[in-house]
Amino acid sequence: MIPLPANVDVPLWTDEHGKIRVGDTRVLLELVIHAFQQGETAEGIVDSYPTLKLSDVYTVLGYYLT
Repeated sequence: MIPLPANVDVPLWTDEHGKIRVGDTRVLLELVIHAFQQGETAEGIVDSYPTLKLSDVYTVLGYYLT
């Protein structure tokens, strides 16, 4: 039997305008997802948005893919 993964807090928050942001930044979730859909890697996304943490991007992408 495969054990269930531990609960993971997804680093997302909603700003005062209802937009979803990633981590402790003002980077929009939709920008991260769009870059990923265009073939960008997590590392490439962080290069494009250096305020993001690589671990946050991986967590958000994992959440998006499930």
